[in-house]
Amino acid sequence: MTDMALRSRPPRLSLIRSGRQHLLRRPVAWPPTAEKLYAALSMPRGCTMTLTGGRVRVDGGRDPRQLAARLAGELPDGVRVELYDGRIVVSGVPDLRHDQAVGAVEARLGGLAAGRDWGAQRAATVLMPRGRSYVHPDLSYVRAGAGWQGEVVLGSDLALAVEVASPPDAEDDRDAKRLFYAEAGVSSYLLFDLDAGEAVLFDIPIDGDYQQSSRVPFGVPLPLPYGNPLETMCDFS
Repeated sequence: MTDMALRSRPPRLSLIRSGRQHLLRRPVAWPPTAEKLYAALSMPRGCTMTLTGGRVRVDGGRDPRQLAARLAGELPDGVRVELYDGRIVVSGVPDLRHDQAVGAVEARLGGLAAGRDWGAQRAATVLMPRGRSYVHPDLSYVRAGAGWQGEVVLGSDLALAVEVASPPDAEDDRDAKRLFYAEAGVSSYLLFDLDAGEAVLFDIPIDGDYQQSSRVPFGVPLPLPYGNPLETMCDFS
């Protein structure tokens, strides 16, 4: 299904028919933003929910993985439910500008990925060691010969994770996601920051953070450690 087709879908309310109280109390008008989701969600007793940094953040109580699975089952298509930074983090459906940028970066990395036999995926589930946390990068590039080649992959099997940061929830991509990918063992993290107008490559993950970074403004080629510089021109409005 194309991004445009997904955006044209009517609002829907998915329900888990398990006898438990539904987390999503009412349908969410399309597109489901973090603000709309926050207003429509109700957490179980003992779990708290806040709206900060353009995302809904949930203290998952005693079993955050189970609560995250319930949220993923009830929320509309395109909403991301992730578990990192000690909390469940729910992101609204990104706008068209974001999706166009993801497509452009994917096209520019296509030759590099093919030449190194990397498997490219959109919104794969990337696991922390022992599976205690997970995220869904905009783009994931899995090394050839990795043990897990499906939609769920270990961070240590990723040669490159890519995020396109855009308002209103860009801050997590700059900080929390960077630390997640480094701790998970992702070799390099490429951040296309639409708000700041720059591209950043982080690499050499050691002790929970990347030890090296290269930063260029859009329009200046970004040096890569494994191929020709990456074109960063980004004129989406």
